Amino acid sequence: MNSQKIIGIIWRGFPNTIELLIFSFIFATLLGLLLTWVGLRKNRLAQGIAVVYLNLVRGTPPLLMLLLAYYGLPVLLKVIGINIDHWTRLMFGILGLSLGWSGYLAEAFRSAYLSVDAGQIEAARSVGMKDRTTFWQIILPQAAMLALPNIENLVVGLVKATSLVYVIGLYDMYNQASNLSNQTAGLHQLQIFILLALSYWGLVLVIEALFRLIRRRYQWLA
Repeated sequence: MNSQKIIGIIWRGFPNTIELLIFSFIFATLLGLLLTWVGLRKNRLAQGIAVVYLNLVRGTPPLLMLLLAYYGLPVLLKVIGINIDHWTRLMFGILGLSLGWSGYLAEAFRSAYLSVDAGQIEAARSVGMKDRTTFWQIILPQAAMLALPNIENLVVGLVKATSLVYVIGLYDMYNQASNLSNQTAGLHQLQIFILLALSYWGLVLVIEALFRLIRRRYQWLA
């Protein structure tokens, strides 16, 4: 079996892999920002909820998080009368990865927030800016640049974590390669998985190039 044919089969799963990556990152970022905001409030109850959630998701293996989202969530929601049996495997995959990575992103955002000069925050409050406005217009742009190296590492980790969705039967690049290996009785196993590794590496190189571009374009914010 030639390499071109193998790559063609593996890349049939690329759309699902890229959708998982993009949407999981978007939802994890939004949830991470919310957790950061809640965790930094002076309300002890809010802080406690954020801490418990962060410890829970960061202490749960991504593989287990996917299994809980796919098998456990529908059962729990049915108890309160919500039926999500119509959800696709892709949606469950996005949910599981988003929940897991939101904890890591929240911690990256929190550390970046605390690195922003406190004098700027006090100046914003002194001119009457609300906390929400201060966060979005002053803190977030600078904190985002400070958090960028950590975010890049987390996105690279998310790329590799997308391969875990095989446990819920979603056909991503890894699942395609695994099935192909089984169909050929393992005769081309080494070749298949080397080409799969190169495919993931290529995707990571593109992501690293995008982050370098962002850093160069917005380095004045740091």
